[in-house]
Amino acid sequence: MEFDEVSHIQKTQGIVGRREELRKAFAALSAGKHLLIEGTVGVGKTILATAVTKHLGRPFVRVDGDERYTEQKLVGWFDPPLVMKGGYTRDAFLEGPLVSAMNSGGVIFINELNRMPEGVQNVLLPAMDERRIEIPKIGTVEAKDGFAVVATQNPREFVATSTLSEALRDRFELLTLDYQSEDEEKMIVQRNVETQDQSLIDLIVQIARKTRTHPEVKRGASVRAAMSTVQICLRLNGALQEVVHEAASMALPTRIEMKDDAKSTAQEVIAEIVDACLKNARLLGKEQQPLSSASSESHGNPDSTTSFTETIDPMERLREILGLEIKSQDDIGQAVARNYASLKTSIKDPKLLEYAKRLALRAIVRRVISLLGPARIPTKMSRVPFLPGVEGELDIEETTERILGEEATRSEDLVLETKRPKRVACSLMLDSSLSMTGDKLAVAAASMAVLAGKMKTFDYALIAFSNSAIILKGLRQASHVASLLEKMLDANAWGYTNIEDALKKGLDELQKARSTHKLGIIITDGNYTAGGDPVKMASLYPKLHVVMIEDYDSKQSLCQEMSSVGKGKFFSVKDFDDLPRVLYKILRSV
Repeated sequence: MEFDEVSHIQKTQGIVGRREELRKAFAALSAGKHLLIEGTVGVGKTILATAVTKHLGRPFVRVDGDERYTEQKLVGWFDPPLVMKGGYTRDAFLEGPLVSAMNSGGVIFINELNRMPEGVQNVLLPAMDERRIEIPKIGTVEAKDGFAVVATQNPREFVATSTLSEALRDRFELLTLDYQSEDEEKMIVQRNVETQDQSLIDLIVQIARKTRTHPEVKRGASVRAAMSTVQICLRLNGALQEVVHEAASMALPTRIEMKDDAKSTAQEVIAEIVDACLKNARLLGKEQQPLSSASSESHGNPDSTTSFTETIDPMERLREILGLEIKSQDDIGQAVARNYASLKTSIKDPKLLEYAKRLALRAIVRRVISLLGPARIPTKMSRVPFLPGVEGELDIEETTERILGEEATRSEDLVLETKRPKRVACSLMLDSSLSMTGDKLAVAAASMAVLAGKMKTFDYALIAFSNSAIILKGLRQASHVASLLEKMLDANAWGYTNIEDALKKGLDELQKARSTHKLGIIITDGNYTAGGDPVKMASLYPKLHVVMIEDYDSKQSLCQEMSSVGKGKFFSVKDFDDLPRVLYKILRSV
């Protein structure tokens, strides 16, 4: 595509910058390909997809993905009253967005595809591959020319997201978006707010950008947040410092995400950044108006917005300490996690150790998400009366029985078969007395935390045990993923093994659950050296699954006996990388 065509899209669709991204997106869709746009919140994924689609002149159907989205919502459903009147015909079928896009030769835009359940994602495969799908009872739907799937996804480290299956990723061309340059963000704000005050725009854009590099912020403010801040500033009266502080405190807290282990609140971090940027503006002589006498007062330490990584090169120091030739942060994080027990004693600089720990925790979560792959919510079939908005297949037999002899059919006489999510309670017990380093324990804990974030339908307790059992997270207790993983990473493998006490505490936690689906999962080698025989305690569980870590002194017979009397299943794993999928398999089987 020639440059002038990019300029035409920018001009007609109001796009600032993004020349290379527009060129690539246009090339992919013009070639009949499907496009996956990856980037964090607020980088303009939807705007770019919409602009290219409009330029191509194709119909555009938008879908917002979440874990409750169903195959039926995507493809379409039969209208029950029409089915009762004329049977399963095309006239009784209400098109979903996928079928609508296929029939019109348009683009189906799926926002946050990786938040959708695996089953919904897989519905796209035949449409993308063969340009057709089969709809039970009515036949084949063929896609017209121009049909394409454009999807977005957030970066993989967001716990509530899934990794797309290999089969689905293979059907997409990938386009990665990052934040735009500071000059382009200033232009975007200038185009969207009613002011010619460039100094104010410069200041607010700098504040928004600073939130993205603050050490306690997980996800910083986008350019939309900068626009809102400027718009509020223009409608407040007062000295610059007061106005900016007030506007930022309103516009930014809802648009940033703090790290789980942040010591400061969002408001404190924002005040700190605003002060630092105001101070910088004064030093550069860019203040819009005289500041009040309070300008010398500080809402925080301006210098603290400079992260540890900006003052020294911790990555290089960690490479030297580990003695490894590793380039990426993720590789360094994995190496730190594996060697954390020794690094705790060899690294004397507390700031460097804290930085190393953060890298390790992030790497563990990314590793678990990658190993886990897509995850679906456990569901159960139930029959419910028809109501507007209720999804499901018409239960012909039961509906017929209800309407026989009736003069007229009422909507409440119609019975639907529908899938409902199951509510599950689980106690996960981890043997910390094994030759298990902190990163292995952390992988197990992260697996459960990530699954809970993805599936959102179960509560879990986390229990570690050696000489005795310790409840790290109660069933009804909220706990941040980072704090749990930090406990596991810092845990030392030592002491005797009291399986009985772990099972007792796990059972106590399950008794607090309101769910009808309760189970325990214990990860151990079965070699108990403290407490009584755990078999009797295992028999009290409604369901107990045992995951045995294979080792030279593993007691397979005891592990199998515990799972048998616990009415559960026995699993044997050699590698902790197998744990995420084993845990998911157990939870899906409920």
